[in-house]
Amino acid sequence: MAAEGAEKQLAVRRRLGVALLVFGLATVVWVGVTVTWGDPFTSMYTAYEQRQLAHQLAKDKLEFAAPVKSGRVAVSTRRQPDPALETARIVRSRISAFRRRVHDGSAIGRIVIPKIGLKMIVVQGTDESDLAKGPGHYDQASGVNTAFPGAGGVVGIAGHRTTFLHPFRYINDVKPGDNIYLEMPYGTFRYVVYDQEIVSPTDWSILRKRPFEKLVLSACHPLYSASHRIVTFARLAGESTKIAL
Repeated sequence: MAAEGAEKQLAVRRRLGVALLVFGLATVVWVGVTVTWGDPFTSMYTAYEQRQLAHQLAKDKLEFAAPVKSGRVAVSTRRQPDPALETARIVRSRISAFRRRVHDGSAIGRIVIPKIGLKMIVVQGTDESDLAKGPGHYDQASGVNTAFPGAGGVVGIAGHRTTFLHPFRYINDVKPGDNIYLEMPYGTFRYVVYDQEIVSPTDWSILRKRPFEKLVLSACHPLYSASHRIVTFARLAGESTKIAL
């Protein structure tokens, strides 16, 4: 009986050892996947939300896709309008119409950063539920209301680095001279990066106005920590009424 009891105890220990080994290996794999590619479960949720937001943007695009009609002007009596000024006029008119339909959590456009292979839909707002869907545009509910692309002010966008498809995970690889595009339902805007800084989470001076339209991208820094923010600054270099969505 004693021998039989000893064998049972040994079998239990073996099963426990195997279970602990499997658990340990699973933990190592999980950590490796998360460190390399980010949290897969939150990423699946964000991927689903991004598909839903894409449908919304497709509908918004239809409203602004029709050619803009302008009054006929006789060449002999009046100068043709400056193309850049005409583009700015059309864009600002479209922004006014677009702003009225935007609400917290809705899609507003798409951010494209070729340097890091980023192409994601941006949502209005930066609270937890907004950023779970994708990069978020700072609005009134965020504490600081920033402008829409093309309005001539400061455009602020925040994003995660390790969860929810981690849109800004590799934002530290973006350098001065790199291009950032914001594709909106009313036009397309190209920004050129000119600086990147590490600041405290409460440093709102990053959103101070400049004589030019400024894009500000912010994310937690370093990875897996919220002790600081990494902030990328870019300047508007070109705008078009072309809708690239």
